[in-house]
Amino acid sequence: MILTPMVDDNPRTELAVRVAWLYHERGLTQQEIADRLGLSRSTVSRILSDAERDGIIRVIITKPLPETARMAEGLIERYGLRGAVVGPAIDGDTPALAAASAMARRLEGIAAGGSVTIAAGWGRTIALSAEQTRPTPTSDVLVVDAFGHTTTDDTTAAVEVTNTLSRKFDAKVMHVPSPGFAESRELAETYLESPPVARALETARTADFVVVSIGVVGRDSLLIEEGFISREAMDDVVAAGAVGEVFGWYYDADGSAVEARGLFPIALTTTDLREAKRVIGVAGGAEKAESVKGAIAAGIIHELAIDETLATALLA
Repeated sequence: MILTPMVDDNPRTELAVRVAWLYHERGLTQQEIADRLGLSRSTVSRILSDAERDGIIRVIITKPLPETARMAEGLIERYGLRGAVVGPAIDGDTPALAAASAMARRLEGIAAGGSVTIAAGWGRTIALSAEQTRPTPTSDVLVVDAFGHTTTDDTTAAVEVTNTLSRKFDAKVMHVPSPGFAESRELAETYLESPPVARALETARTADFVVVSIGVVGRDSLLIEEGFISREAMDDVVAAGAVGEVFGWYYDADGSAVEARGLFPIALTTTDLREAKRVIGVAGGAEKAESVKGAIAAGIIHELAIDETLATALLA
């Protein structure tokens, strides 16, 4: 923990530095600091959060997690990836939370560099990644939807993911004003030809980073669970050899496309993802190993943010 020295006559800054020193250097609890300074515990907590955001406190981890670092390097070498980050399971974290935390740290690093456009999709793990992302000082950052506004009671729309990230980064945000899935191919084409939708997707298409969630096939798929694809259509997809899905586009183990009957996404296509500057796939759980391998074979994933159990399966 580094406390950045400051010469500042601002009483609020002086208080923040004092609270930070008492907490990190003297080891007092937030309640003990509150009692000593005549503040509420919630005020102390807020001061510490603001001090980290404003750069008064900088957290530096001096020892790496060697096992997860080794796994990340192994994934890069084995699959020809441009990058990988593996989230450790801490205190019984779920695989999804471990992967989301890894993605969150990656997003913070990307945004901190400034002058960057980040496109994001939809889904539980991506939503969790946005929630896990910490407020980060940035400049000239744009966050854009890579998918229409698909949502249900149990999932989070791309618009909410990008809204959350824009708040965390104090960034501009751009939305795709359409549903995530159209009811027919003709309606999907109508949406895609709409100037506001076309502009947003073109911005996502040329983004510096695209963040996608890698989905599974079969009866456990989020798309069938939420009613976007019928069980019969899913059975056809499975019979055709599909192993995974990104943005509603299915592919087999060799990365070849598998058409899903009745599913018409308003989103970046697999061609867009292959031609994108850098696509980061986030996924948690060993059961997604074949889905991840297929996405890599399809050329639509350049980097991974995953948990230890999935990394172990991919390296087995």
